[in-house]
Amino acid sequence: MRKKSPLRICMMVTYDLTPRGGGVKVHAVRLAQALRRLGDEVTIIGPASAPVSEPGMHGLRGVVNVPSNGSDNYLGIFVCPYQIRRFFREHAFDVIHVHEPHNPTLSYWSTWMTRDIPHVATFHAFAEQESRSRLFARRFFGTTLLPWFQRAIAVSPAASRYASQAWKGPLSIIPNGVPTSLFRPAPPRDQLPLRLLFVGRLGDERKGVRFLIEAYERLQRRGVPVTLDVVGELGGAPTPPALPGLTYHGSVDFQQLVERYHQCDVLVAPSTGQESFGIILLEAMASAKPIICSDIEGYRQVVVREGSLLTPPGDAAALEQQIESFVALEPALRRRMGAANLAHVQQYDWDNIARSVRGEYQLAMGHAVEPLELPVVQAPLAPPAEEARPVVSATGTR
Repeated sequence: MRKKSPLRICMMVTYDLTPRGGGVKVHAVRLAQALRRLGDEVTIIGPASAPVSEPGMHGLRGVVNVPSNGSDNYLGIFVCPYQIRRFFREHAFDVIHVHEPHNPTLSYWSTWMTRDIPHVATFHAFAEQESRSRLFARRFFGTTLLPWFQRAIAVSPAASRYASQAWKGPLSIIPNGVPTSLFRPAPPRDQLPLRLLFVGRLGDERKGVRFLIEAYERLQRRGVPVTLDVVGELGGAPTPPALPGLTYHGSVDFQQLVERYHQCDVLVAPSTGQESFGIILLEAMASAKPIICSDIEGYRQVVVREGSLLTPPGDAAALEQQIESFVALEPALRRRMGAANLAHVQQYDWDNIARSVRGEYQLAMGHAVEPLELPVVQAPLAPPAEEARPVVSATGTR
């Protein structure tokens, strides 16, 4: 029989728990919130470059920046093993869920020190190209660490392919989610100028903000009626140029972010690659906004054609043309695009995602029968049942 609620869950985040921890930290926090709504007890633990005060979160000292995959990565490289041992001596858990177990060294210490507890991994990362040394390191550490994991999840087919180079067991595809009760539609605007929105860390080159600013500058010179709101920390990048209609908001809190989605007409996501998913796409879709985004694998699997325009990555001229074509669309068509996105995004609600993840915990704990292996599919979500079973267990590409 399955163990009834509450489960005692340790959510191990291998990235900085402060706001600069990025999408993986946001994923873990929102998943924990959804699991708590199901009645479980969830504690998030991870490295922290500053004190963390959120309830149910425990920070550890020892963060260092490791640039990789076109982005800064603030990891718990120098977390003291004694901190980890003391934490697990003082807290008891039914299952430990590690996000990105390949990240050193917090994941290694925590897994080896808790070998008697079931472990579940979630793989978020993806890269179109990878150096031989990085691939060797992932495979080497995978052979020493991953045998202690009973179950594994990938957030997308792309992440599954990438993880499967080191992880050789079954991989369930359970995507990122979005709190649809918080990101909600606002009344659409039909008048010009068209309000563009960019959300992302400007210093992260793969987010492609420089191509959007280049396209926007050309549109302004030609008198196309558009404005641009830029949201995100600089992260070492220069402040956006002082162009007419361009407003840089910096890093904003959650309520301000929701407001920025309400105020915009279209989200523009010009990422160049190295994206396994697109959480900002879900946020825009839940806000009933159309999307203009790069035609990259991590984004194609999230958007729907009825609600988005795709453009070649790293091509400012093509992006300029797509934005101009969107300006020319009838307002009714833009509203239909937003409605298509809103209908599609409901399956990504965090409560649905949490039920599927909880099913993986049950499998890891041995309280459920191993499911049949099925082909990899996109976004298999659990049905809205009180104790839903994990819908799909898929074998990752070898």
